[in-house]
Amino acid sequence: MTKSINWVIELKISILGAGHGGYAMYADLSMTGHEVNLYELPEFAENIKPIIDKGGIDVIARRPPNEEFQLPAGGQTGFAKITGRITSDVKEALDDVDLIMLVVPAFARERFIKEIAPYLRDGQVLVIWPAYFGALQCVENLKKMNVNRDIVVAETESLIYACRKIGPAQVLVEDFKRKLLISAFPAEKTAEVLNLMKEIYPQLVSARNVLETTLSNINPILHPASILVNLYRVEAKFYPFYEEIGGPFCRCYDITPGIARVMEAIDRERLNIAKQLGMKLLSLKETLTAFYSAYGRNLYETILNVPAYQKQLAPTSLEHRFIVEDVPYGLVPYSQLGNHINVQTPTTNALIRIASVVCDRNFWSESRVLDEIGLTNMTAEEILEYVTRGSTS
Repeated sequence: MTKSINWVIELKISILGAGHGGYAMYADLSMTGHEVNLYELPEFAENIKPIIDKGGIDVIARRPPNEEFQLPAGGQTGFAKITGRITSDVKEALDDVDLIMLVVPAFARERFIKEIAPYLRDGQVLVIWPAYFGALQCVENLKKMNVNRDIVVAETESLIYACRKIGPAQVLVEDFKRKLLISAFPAEKTAEVLNLMKEIYPQLVSARNVLETTLSNINPILHPASILVNLYRVEAKFYPFYEEIGGPFCRCYDITPGIARVMEAIDRERLNIAKQLGMKLLSLKETLTAFYSAYGRNLYETILNVPAYQKQLAPTSLEHRFIVEDVPYGLVPYSQLGNHINVQTPTTNALIRIASVVCDRNFWSESRVLDEIGLTNMTAEEILEYVTRGSTS
């Protein structure tokens, strides 16, 4: 059993990954009294140099069109001074911290886990933002590396911030989730993690298990369809009359009712997988309401009524995480899990095939997630037992 930890409000935290989410989280937590380290891989050290040079991060917390708001942990628009170590030395980043936040795309996760593994210590909590089967993948990777530290690994259904870097040491946060699921592996440890995390993010609520957090991640439902069924806008630069159509596709969720129906079809398949595993999840439409208090008569209207989506920039390349993360780490594992427990996923499969053809890649063969996390030899009942108790015996 993992030892109980005496939590205090002021924590020593290490954030791994200096991308959009890492910047926003660092600024918010640093403003609210925590000692926060920020780590980036050595080959991407240029991501942290502006923070070191400036002495912190400028954060703007503003919803469209121009509404200032308080960040989820209590920060606000202003300058977040450095409170810990900004470093590309992983040992320095993890030394004497209570809580580790892994805030990187799913395709970068394995590299970070290998980097931090030798320096983990008993009593630490590692939270993966967002899920994509992250907790199970991390636990299995640590087992393979013979790392037997007494730590707790948890995951959230999504990143809490809707944010993007807008300049050197500057990040814009356009909204945050009002309610967000978190779960530990095994689920018996979730209450312990939640007791800590609610001190930081009161928006967090307990999920049944890490399958619920992963299957509640709406990114694979929203992102690939918004690009692949709207492809000419993403690749507009190849269009002969590019200037006449107004240049690049500016808004990410400039969708049509038909695109929303594709999303709804994939969403139904996701909900059926969850039902087969004994869980009733919120639909995509219901999740957007829970996240952003957005309402509409249908999914199409609800997406258009999310303030953070109104100015979110769309990708201008297919080598974007909306495809290279959400297809192989979201849609493919969902399809494989559905096949494993006898749930049909025809629309999900169709979108994976379209993505593979459009990108000239085989996303089916690239995705090793389900094999890595060890669920393919288990029945649905054994999977539930495993994520609840950590074993099937």
